[in-house]
Amino acid sequence: MEVRETAACGISQREFMIGLDEDDLVPFYRIFRYAQDGTGFYDQGFLDDLKTQMLYIIGHSLEDEASEEACLTNVCWDDEGGQFDYGLKFKESEAKKIYKILNSVDTPGEGFDKELNQKILDQLLELAPALLKNLPMINR
Repeated sequence: MEVRETAACGISQREFMIGLDEDDLVPFYRIFRYAQDGTGFYDQGFLDDLKTQMLYIIGHSLEDEASEEACLTNVCWDDEGGQFDYGLKFKESEAKKIYKILNSVDTPGEGFDKELNQKILDQLLELAPALLKNLPMINR
Protein backbone atom coordinates (compact mmCIF):
# COMPACT_ATOMS: atom_id res chain seq x y z
CA MET A 1 0.00 0.00 0.00
CA GLU A 2 1.20 3.48 -0.83
CA VAL A 3 -0.30 6.96 -0.80
CA ARG A 4 1.02 9.28 -3.49
CA GLU A 5 0.25 12.54 -5.21
CA THR A 6 -0.72 12.14 -8.85
CA ALA A 7 -1.21 15.76 -9.99
CA ALA A 8 -0.43 19.13 -8.49
CA CYS A 9 0.94 21.65 -10.98
CA GLY A 10 -1.42 23.91 -12.87
CA ILE A 11 -4.66 22.48 -11.52
CA SER A 12 -7.11 23.87 -9.01
CA GLN A 13 -6.95 20.87 -6.66
CA ARG A 14 -4.26 18.37 -5.90
CA GLU A 15 -5.01 14.75 -6.78
CA PHE A 16 -3.90 11.64 -4.93
CA MET A 17 -4.01 7.88 -5.15
CA ILE A 18 -3.86 5.09 -2.61
CA GLY A 19 -2.15 2.24 -4.42
CA LEU A 20 -3.16 -1.22 -3.25
CA ASP A 21 -2.02 -4.72 -4.11
CA GLU A 22 -4.55 -7.54 -4.06
CA ASP A 23 -3.30 -8.52 -0.58
CA ASP A 24 -4.17 -5.00 0.66
CA LEU A 25 -7.82 -5.11 -0.41
CA VAL A 26 -9.08 -7.16 2.55
CA PRO A 27 -7.47 -5.03 5.30
CA PHE A 28 -8.51 -1.85 3.43
CA TYR A 29 -12.10 -3.10 3.10
CA ARG A 30 -12.23 -4.12 6.77
CA ILE A 31 -11.33 -0.58 7.89
CA PHE A 32 -14.21 0.98 5.94
CA ARG A 33 -16.59 -1.81 6.97
CA TYR A 34 -15.71 -1.40 10.64
CA ALA A 35 -16.07 2.39 10.44
CA GLN A 36 -19.56 1.96 9.04
CA ASP A 37 -21.09 0.23 12.06
CA GLY A 38 -18.40 -1.57 14.08
CA THR A 39 -18.90 -4.92 12.33
CA GLY A 40 -15.92 -7.27 12.23
CA PHE A 41 -12.39 -6.11 12.94
CA TYR A 42 -9.51 -4.28 11.28
CA ASP A 43 -5.70 -4.35 11.29
CA GLN A 44 -4.54 -1.46 13.51
CA GLY A 45 -1.03 -1.52 11.98
CA PHE A 46 -2.43 -1.21 8.44
CA LEU A 47 -4.69 1.66 9.54
CA ASP A 48 -1.84 3.48 11.30
CA ASP A 49 0.39 3.11 8.24
CA LEU A 50 -2.33 4.42 5.93
CA LYS A 51 -3.05 7.44 8.13
CA THR A 52 0.67 8.21 8.52
CA GLN A 53 1.22 8.10 4.77
CA MET A 54 -1.79 10.32 4.11
CA LEU A 55 -0.58 12.91 6.63
CA TYR A 56 2.93 12.82 5.18
CA ILE A 57 1.88 13.12 1.52
CA ILE A 58 -1.21 15.33 1.80
CA GLY A 59 -0.33 17.28 4.93
CA HIS A 60 -2.02 18.39 8.09
CA SER A 61 -4.77 20.08 6.09
CA LEU A 62 -6.43 16.65 6.35
CA GLU A 63 -7.35 17.50 9.90
CA ASP A 64 -9.29 20.60 8.76
CA GLU A 65 -13.02 20.33 8.27
CA ALA A 66 -13.96 18.96 4.83
CA SER A 67 -16.03 21.28 2.67
CA GLU A 68 -19.52 20.26 1.67
CA GLU A 69 -18.62 20.78 -1.98
CA ALA A 70 -16.52 17.61 -2.05
CA CYS A 71 -17.96 15.49 -4.83
CA LEU A 72 -18.35 11.73 -4.69
CA THR A 73 -17.73 11.46 -8.43
CA ASN A 74 -14.12 12.51 -7.83
CA VAL A 75 -13.46 9.23 -5.98
CA CYS A 76 -12.79 6.39 -8.39
CA TRP A 77 -10.71 3.28 -8.85
CA ASP A 78 -8.01 3.15 -11.48
CA ASP A 79 -6.63 -0.18 -12.66
CA GLU A 80 -3.58 1.63 -14.01
CA GLY A 81 -2.08 2.08 -10.58
CA GLY A 82 1.42 1.50 -11.93
CA GLN A 83 3.20 -0.90 -9.63
CA PHE A 84 -0.04 -1.62 -7.75
CA ASP A 85 -3.03 -3.73 -8.77
CA TYR A 86 -5.59 -1.09 -7.75
CA GLY A 87 -5.54 2.66 -7.19
CA LEU A 88 -8.15 4.71 -5.33
CA LYS A 89 -7.96 8.18 -6.90
CA PHE A 90 -9.35 11.28 -5.19
CA LYS A 91 -8.93 15.03 -4.92
CA GLU A 92 -7.78 16.94 -1.86
CA SER A 93 -11.34 17.75 -0.75
CA GLU A 94 -12.24 14.04 -0.71
CA ALA A 95 -8.96 13.24 1.08
CA LYS A 96 -10.28 15.06 4.14
CA LYS A 97 -13.46 12.98 4.10
CA ILE A 98 -11.55 9.72 3.63
CA TYR A 99 -9.21 10.64 6.49
CA LYS A 100 -12.23 11.38 8.67
CA ILE A 101 -13.58 7.89 7.93
CA LEU A 102 -10.24 6.38 8.93
CA ASN A 103 -10.35 8.30 12.21
CA SER A 104 -13.91 7.21 12.91
CA VAL A 105 -13.01 3.59 13.68
CA ASP A 106 -12.82 4.73 17.32
CA THR A 107 -16.51 5.66 17.16
CA PRO A 108 -18.02 3.52 14.36
CA GLY A 109 -21.00 5.00 12.55
CA GLU A 110 -20.43 8.54 13.77
CA GLY A 111 -18.96 11.77 12.42
CA PHE A 112 -18.14 10.95 8.79
CA ASP A 113 -19.63 10.97 5.29
CA LYS A 114 -21.63 7.72 5.27
CA GLU A 115 -22.44 8.07 1.58
CA LEU A 116 -18.74 8.22 0.65
CA ASN A 117 -17.96 5.29 2.94
CA GLN A 118 -20.69 3.19 1.34
CA LYS A 119 -19.53 4.16 -2.14
CA ILE A 120 -15.99 2.98 -1.35
CA LEU A 121 -17.32 -0.29 0.12
CA ASP A 122 -19.53 -0.89 -2.94
CA GLN A 123 -16.66 -0.16 -5.32
CA LEU A 124 -14.37 -2.54 -3.43
CA LEU A 125 -16.99 -5.30 -3.69
CA GLU A 126 -17.25 -4.66 -7.44
CA LEU A 127 -13.48 -4.80 -7.84
CA ALA A 128 -12.93 -8.07 -6.01
CA PRO A 129 -16.25 -9.81 -5.40
CA ALA A 130 -14.76 -13.28 -4.99
CA LEU A 131 -12.24 -12.04 -2.45
CA LEU A 132 -14.49 -9.79 -0.36
CA LYS A 133 -17.95 -11.37 -0.57
CA ASN A 134 -16.54 -14.67 0.65
CA LEU A 135 -15.33 -13.17 3.93
CA PRO A 136 -17.36 -14.62 6.79
CA MET A 137 -19.86 -12.02 8.01
CA ILE A 138 -18.15 -11.77 11.39
CA ASN A 139 -14.86 -11.04 9.62
CA ARG A 140 -16.22 -8.40 7.28
